[in-house]
Amino acid sequence: MGKPMDTTPRPSGCTETSLHCRWPASPRDITALRCELVRWAQDLDLPGHLAHAIGLAGYEALTNSVTHAYPEGTDGPVELHASRDHDLIAVTVIDRGRWKMPPPGRSMSDGRGLRLIRGLAGHVEVTATGEGTTVSMTWQLPPAARSIA
Repeated sequence: MGKPMDTTPRPSGCTETSLHCRWPASPRDITALRCELVRWAQDLDLPGHLAHAIGLAGYEALTNSVTHAYPEGTDGPVELHASRDHDLIAVTVIDRGRWKMPPPGRSMSDGRGLRLIRGLAGHVEVTATGEGTTVSMTWQLPPAARSIA
């Protein structure tokens, strides 16, 4: 049998303007990831509502990975990348699983989670391949927050 995945949540890379984490796609670990993402956004001195919108949208994308990417009873990896480049915040969630397909007549974008993400982020892109799914979200900073860069 292979070595068990380390389930201790911790950022694998964090700077003033970026956050990079790779953890198991389990409910406990994605809750910790959400806290890391919100803390990172708050450390950028973003308006509180924006930091929490980033955290909630990221959490929804992480929850989708836990719920849809891996067969029940298995925890594959999930990656979280967040960065600030001047007036743009980008958050990307990547899994290496294969999402369960929705019932006939429905698409993957019909779910409440993706609708919530689209309502919170300025731009959302979902890319699903046989190698995993990537959810990319961006936010344009309001003028008052741009000078803090």
